[in-house]
Amino acid sequence: MSKAFNILAVTMLASLAHSQASAATVLNFKSDAYFSNVSNCSGGSPGCSISNDKNVLKMSGATWPGNQSSTMTITDVTSPDITTNQDDYLIGSITWVNRATYNTDQDFNVKYTFSLKFTNPNVDADSQLFKLQITQPTNPTPDNVFNISQTTLDKLGPFTLNGVTVSDIHFVLAGDGWYNGNKWKNEEGHTSTLEIRADFKFDPVAPPVPEASTWAMMILGFGGVGFMAYRRRRSGNALTAA
Repeated sequence: MSKAFNILAVTMLASLAHSQASAATVLNFKSDAYFSNVSNCSGGSPGCSISNDKNVLKMSGATWPGNQSSTMTITDVTSPDITTNQDDYLIGSITWVNRATYNTDQDFNVKYTFSLKFTNPNVDADSQLFKLQITQPTNPTPDNVFNISQTTLDKLGPFTLNGVTVSDIHFVLAGDGWYNGNKWKNEEGHTSTLEIRADFKFDPVAPPVPEASTWAMMILGFGGVGFMAYRRRRSGNALTAA
């Protein structure tokens, strides 16, 4: 009876473990941000432009040495399989390299669109448009990015997916610079990064409910064990009577 019971227990545990694994939730997402529609940028060299992939904004103003422009570069994030709660998880960023310039005094506009696209646990997406105003006064005054608003970013969340809540999507300043929830400032000669982070909360996984086939296996197993115990008891009684 002990051997039969062990076989039954192992079979049941394997079945339940498979059900538990099947119930696990996996989160996958991709952020996809880009620049577009530069306007009112005049004068200076090499001028304002957006790269072909729309991830780099080159800003007006000649620099020493090499005549290079200041840049803003977008970094998109593609998540690995996320299966546990995460706080302040990085979902995107913009890095601003502010080179010391002369002869600029620019006040121009550019659009920045941030999109978040989920493929698991179900397909969902949303995006927000920021209409940035960028000022580049002649050095050494810090340059500014206006209208990069936390209030605008708040409109992205929260997401409610199957078993996952995505919330508290917010900007976080990394490196040099200064950010107050609407204006981003960076001194010339410095590099500043504005990260976008979010919280992911997974619903607790309920104990798995055995499928019909599992219940049938359990009933047959217990029935078999009971029958073996009954036969053993009868055999014992017969020997005692003899």
